[in-house]
Amino acid sequence: MKSPIPRGALALVTGASSGIGRAIAWELAARGVDCVLSGRNRRALLTLAREIRDRYGVEVRVVIQDLSRPAAGEKLYRACIRAGYEVDILINNAGIGLKAEPQHLHRLEDVRELVTLNCASVLELATLFAADMAGRQRGWILNVASTASFQAMPWAALYGASKAFVLSLSEAMHVELGGCGVSVTAVCPGITDTNFFKHGKPRVPGWLYPLISPLRVAKISLRALDRNAPVVVPAFRHWLFAQIPRLVPRSLLLRIMAAIECRRKGIRSKTG
Repeated sequence: MKSPIPRGALALVTGASSGIGRAIAWELAARGVDCVLSGRNRRALLTLAREIRDRYGVEVRVVIQDLSRPAAGEKLYRACIRAGYEVDILINNAGIGLKAEPQHLHRLEDVRELVTLNCASVLELATLFAADMAGRQRGWILNVASTASFQAMPWAALYGASKAFVLSLSEAMHVELGGCGVSVTAVCPGITDTNFFKHGKPRVPGWLYPLISPLRVAKISLRALDRNAPVVVPAFRHWLFAQIPRLVPRSLLLRIMAAIECRRKGIRSKTG
């Protein structure tokens, strides 16, 4: 078990202007952690920075960076180094999804944007900051994956695949950095009350698979990072759903996932 995150440490939070990233920034500040907030929405980030400073008195900086652009993760890392920020905690939160439809109907430019943001930038930031943290023998990395990491997702194929990448990367780095004083945790939220679902509503009833708050995800994620848990799913019923791929043959699971989506759309499944 590594040491819990201490007061006075410095965290970089990507995708900090809303949702889970915003909630994690607030939770870190409440612990006395200084923050570097990053994202594309300058106005929202500056407002959040001011609110956090006023409430908790911690240092909060803002670095504007669109992580959906090529090599953006490295650019954000270099910007932090130039500014003299010694990042102790990396919160790899920024990510997007696409409209729920078959993969072949997506525009290639949107596909590239998702892969760059959800995979390439996460990888670049984790690689570069982990090297610095390992050299100092101290650090914490939280990568935001999803319960979509655990199985293929028809009609959300690329999103599921990108989050499976994040989960696999995180688990491997957790082992690799185990002797270097660096904690690595993947958090796999289920449906969360953010603007992620602007392209569609959750596919299962709330009583069965409840919507959870970004604040709850933030609190559970940071506690998991404190104890160096490799993976955490921040709701029991979401965790139960994440176990299904371990128990059901993949071919059957795919048919079930496709049938759920087809029923929601009112079309006939063609998976056999």
